[in-house]
Amino acid sequence: MLKQAILKCPPEAWDNPLDKDKFWFVAYHTLRYAHLYLKAQGKGFPRWEARQHSGPGTPFSKGQILERLKLVEQDVAEQIPLMDLEAESGYAWIPTNKLELQLDSLRHIQQHTGELYQRLGARNVKLPWVSERHKKKEK
Repeated sequence: MLKQAILKCPPEAWDNPLDKDKFWFVAYHTLRYAHLYLKAQGKGFPRWEARQHSGPGTPFSKGQILERLKLVEQDVAEQIPLMDLEAESGYAWIPTNKLELQLDSLRHIQQHTGELYQRLGARNVKLPWVSERHKKKEK
């Protein structure tokens, strides 16, 4: 659903000066933290280029955000099977185990995806609730 929101976002909504947090920045933030929390204690986490999300600055393009989404998807497939879900989170500020960390990460993704869908809905952008991948499997 996050990918659909990114793909369907019209240019005028991507970096709208009226938005406190730009559409692209919310997508970036969501993916950055999903990616970070897949890593063991931040080890192996590639530094993501930061961009200013308010005021002057160059936003990330849809292509750049979609590249990051693909990277996170690849890391999910690689890291989750290797993860000791009963181990500590690996982050001093998160006093949970890895399983709870991953559940919190999923909720974080859902929260921001819902926020982006709401923004698009306010602009009358129609988004399907069923993923394209799921639709293809049904056929």
